[in-house]
Amino acid sequence: MSLQKIPETVKVGDRIQVKLDRATIRYIGTVAKSSGEWLGVEWDDPARGKHDGSHGGIRYFECSSPTAGSFIRYHPEKVITGTTFMEAMKDKYLDPTTGKGAYVHEEDVGFIYLGGNKSIEVETVGFDKIQRTQSEFNNLTVVGLAELCISAAGEPGDINKYKLAIEDVDLSRNLIKDWDTIADIISQLSELRLLRLNNSRLAPLPTDIHSLYRGSQSPFANLTTLGLNNSGISWEDILRLEPLIASIEDLQVGNNKITSLSGKENTQKPIFQKLKWLNLELNELEDWDEVITNLGNLPSLEILFLNENKFSNIKPCSSEQFMKLDFLRIDSNLMNNWESVNSLNSFHSLTRLRCNRNPIFNDMDVEDVFFQVVGRVGGLAMINGNTMTGREKSDMERFYLKNCVKDGKTHDEIAAIHPRYKELCEIHGEPDLGGKAFADGFGKKLKDRLVGVKFSRYSISSEELLAITDQKVLPAPVKSIEKRVLLTMLVRNARRVIQKLLQIPAERQSIFLLHNDYDGKGAMVMDISDDMRDLKFYGISEGDEIIVLDNA
Repeated sequence: MSLQKIPETVKVGDRIQVKLDRATIRYIGTVAKSSGEWLGVEWDDPARGKHDGSHGGIRYFECSSPTAGSFIRYHPEKVITGTTFMEAMKDKYLDPTTGKGAYVHEEDVGFIYLGGNKSIEVETVGFDKIQRTQSEFNNLTVVGLAELCISAAGEPGDINKYKLAIEDVDLSRNLIKDWDTIADIISQLSELRLLRLNNSRLAPLPTDIHSLYRGSQSPFANLTTLGLNNSGISWEDILRLEPLIASIEDLQVGNNKITSLSGKENTQKPIFQKLKWLNLELNELEDWDEVITNLGNLPSLEILFLNENKFSNIKPCSSEQFMKLDFLRIDSNLMNNWESVNSLNSFHSLTRLRCNRNPIFNDMDVEDVFFQVVGRVGGLAMINGNTMTGREKSDMERFYLKNCVKDGKTHDEIAAIHPRYKELCEIHGEPDLGGKAFADGFGKKLKDRLVGVKFSRYSISSEELLAITDQKVLPAPVKSIEKRVLLTMLVRNARRVIQKLLQIPAERQSIFLLHNDYDGKGAMVMDISDDMRDLKFYGISEGDEIIVLDNA
């Protein structure tokens, strides 16, 4: 088979797609001990490659990963070099068979991924119906063009002439190679506010950032949302891009191997004045001082994702920092000390916190994590995705306060270890350091609210279970565990306990209460699956059994 000649239009730095895999061309030329020309490529997925750009002891190109490089032969039918924005629009949204054949709703199903995270998959229905009901696409405001091999804007003005009203466009997983091409496209989309470039591989920003202007202004000036998850962008380039995206409210830069939030740019000047949501998950950050220094003064920041980084020590912020921060994610980090949890109390606007999967919580029950976090961090209304009622929060704070007693002989000694101790004493009363109970009798109240319950998993249908009137005919449980619980616990929160104890996901649980008669023979089974009821509502008492069925 004759070797295909590589066209002169194919250049180093271009993006290509081979089957479903995308890559950047890093080298074009000969390779020792082989004939003809090769394309040396760096695959987006490092597992797809074989080396780091070296072959036979000779380095041909550089790779960011030791396994991302390959040499491939060019073939026009196998190596896709890309299409233009409008060609992709026409292929997707102009259906040449419009009006021919019946619309099949069941076949009109697709999937999109949120925030560049493939674990969050959302089903979409009706895109084909849009194609069939619109003979033109100039009224579309939300456009999905992900993974369509787009590499260019086309001829100058090619997009403009269609007078598109697009407000939200997804250009993720395409073949666009640089910011100039992005600027060429979005400068012709005057209504654009949301731009997604997740899983792209753009070349670094040009030295002269103003070269991205089209006319006298930044084409990015009206963007409010920018998605750059898994795009390889550096924080340095984010800071350089900032003057061009001054209206950004939602910035997604997860999974980019970012190690630092400092840069050569002058960070003393105000930046990201309108930014409300910053996603930095799945990076390699580890210095919390950088978080405070570089993000603490963002005046509008409400949501900050720092999950799946490398933070081990969280430090307090000042009263003038993170003044609007409402939601913080620090789950799946390396936090390993209670001082870090205490420091979160300095984030005075914080009401939602996710902090699961940190070493400090290893081997702790779900409810114990709740007691500790609620006791140490005031103002929280939601922890790890679970909303608390006012009564639940009060009970948890008082339980935490009771347990503080073992850490000192005087109130001052305890307060030195538990910074919120005196604040909680003012709210709930001081515990009696000479005994087990609170001065206001809370110890007795707490004891009254804690009951021993057996959680059991059965292999039986709900119909069979509800028909049981004599517990003698109840089959043996698959698994049973006894545990003391608060009667004020909502069923919704009890599902978390069940998930941990019996390994049944919360969404698959059917929950029933087995009330035993006094003679120990009769039985009454009650459905208690209402998430918004507490256990006390169902009259649960000491020794009762909560039966859980798996709806899988």
